[in-house]
Amino acid sequence: MRPTISELRHWNTHRFTEAGVSAETGAATLDGAMDAVIRALDATSGWRGESRCAADLSVARERGHVNEIRNILNQIADEAEDAGADLTYARERVLRQVDAALAGGFVVTDLGGVAHADTSKEADAQKLEVAIIAALDSVCQLDDDHGSRLGALADDLAAMRYGHPDVRLLNGDTVNPDEVVAMLRGMTAVGRRELWSRMAVDDRRRVMHADPQTIGNLDGVDFDSRADANEINVRNALIEERQAGRAAGPRAAVLEEFSHRSPDGTAERRFIAFDNTADGRFVEMVGGIGSGTRNATVYVPGTNSSMNRSAETYRVAKDLAQRTGGPVFVYLDGDLPQKVGFEGLPDALGRGAVAGLLGIGSGLAESIDDSAVETGFARAMAPRLVGFGTALDAELAQYAPEAKTTFIGFSYGGSVVGSAEQLGLRADRVVYASSAGTGVFDGPWRNPNPEVERYSLTVPGDPIQYVQSVPGNPHGSDPDTAAGVVRLDTGFTGPDANGHRALLEGASSHGAYWHDPDSDAFRNVVRVINGDDPTPYVERAPDRPTDPYAEGLLHIVVEGGKQIITDGLGPLGDLLDGDIDLPGPIPDIPLRLPW
Repeated sequence: MRPTISELRHWNTHRFTEAGVSAETGAATLDGAMDAVIRALDATSGWRGESRCAADLSVARERGHVNEIRNILNQIADEAEDAGADLTYARERVLRQVDAALAGGFVVTDLGGVAHADTSKEADAQKLEVAIIAALDSVCQLDDDHGSRLGALADDLAAMRYGHPDVRLLNGDTVNPDEVVAMLRGMTAVGRRELWSRMAVDDRRRVMHADPQTIGNLDGVDFDSRADANEINVRNALIEERQAGRAAGPRAAVLEEFSHRSPDGTAERRFIAFDNTADGRFVEMVGGIGSGTRNATVYVPGTNSSMNRSAETYRVAKDLAQRTGGPVFVYLDGDLPQKVGFEGLPDALGRGAVAGLLGIGSGLAESIDDSAVETGFARAMAPRLVGFGTALDAELAQYAPEAKTTFIGFSYGGSVVGSAEQLGLRADRVVYASSAGTGVFDGPWRNPNPEVERYSLTVPGDPIQYVQSVPGNPHGSDPDTAAGVVRLDTGFTGPDANGHRALLEGASSHGAYWHDPDSDAFRNVVRVINGDDPTPYVERAPDRPTDPYAEGLLHIVVEGGKQIITDGLGPLGDLLDGDIDLPGPIPDIPLRLPW
């Protein structure tokens, strides 16, 4: 029922936020109490026998029961926060319109009707009335939607008093929610989607409460359900951080941001995958999918990306989503290298000419360990990206069948995307943005789409140019020259306060365009996503210019150090020319350099 204006004036929507905090506090208190019980039981090492076995069994059973209650409370907390934010905004919108009409001399009834003593303003009155009633209808719809969801969660909580209720399968059998989770784990993504979509809404929610960590990360489960599950997972992770004494740490700060709304307060954060690992794994969906969605983008960031540094990738995704009108998925469902791989070289070179050259080998070896030089990160992430691409296709097929997908791999992320293409990633468009290469596996791309469009984007003077062109680059070919790839123009920066636009070039340009939505490079990516004609590359500066420091470093490593490393380290010197030299007529053995 549509609220009246006088009722709206007395609404205290901030009580929703207070209720959400209470539910969140209850979840943390319950979880902490259960942990205390477990610690106390573990401390009784001398207690043995049947009574101890019975106690262990009882505690294990209650741990699962407590977890589900905690999960429901956390979802109530999230829903209450969303209700408070949505209804506060909608209420204030109505009252602003009403107050503006009153200030203009119009009469506004309690039900939203508008009139004016001056009959010449009748048309204006009708427009105001339509707008106010539409805003009241929006408040009513939000109130109904949030009230329905909170009511269902309250019912779930009540039903958990004596344990979780069973759920009903398609054949009529009733089973424990944990059994359904086990079934889903053992199915293909297609099978999961079929089973999940045909379960009752209440039953899906109960299965999610039983194991949100699994449901939130299963390809084949619809994205809304995964996002709901990961709202719980984020809040559970935040509880764990606080209970571990890390409430003031960087991960807790990020999790607090994840559990609330976007920085501008306009939308809740939605995660299609989430795992609170050391570097953090997640897939964030910025924007939504609907019947009018024409495109969807998956953005795989590069070296040094992690959950704790996710603010940067969120801004990139938001800018892309605003300019393309479609959802953008920040794909970090895996570990990326946290260093470039040459960090040890400056220290080695600072020791003097001879000592520096002798120190290059050990410094470089230490630097490349777990760095962007290694291909293992791409090898591990690529299969997961293929699976996510299939899940995205299924989601789009249901809600936006005409939408086209674009996968963007930035820097090391380009190696991940290229490797996924080698494994069969299906995409409509692919952008290799300042990419380390086209894929770490042997063999060509196996994208099932015969009409896939591929583009590259590399700024002149970007240090990645040296990696792309190295013989035997383990990350694959140079995307700027690879067959079937169109190189895009990177052009100029967006205008500054004085309207000046500078050429995008140099060592600092590697990812600069992602933070400059008005730059030619960013706008070209938007054209690709939207299916418009992008501008092909225009050469305005050399790709690998003569830079005193870069060229000096390269000269020392490749030229000055070659003989010393060859003499001192024997066969390792061959790495510099890309093969192992064999005597006489025996052909040299080609190598893939460790770059």
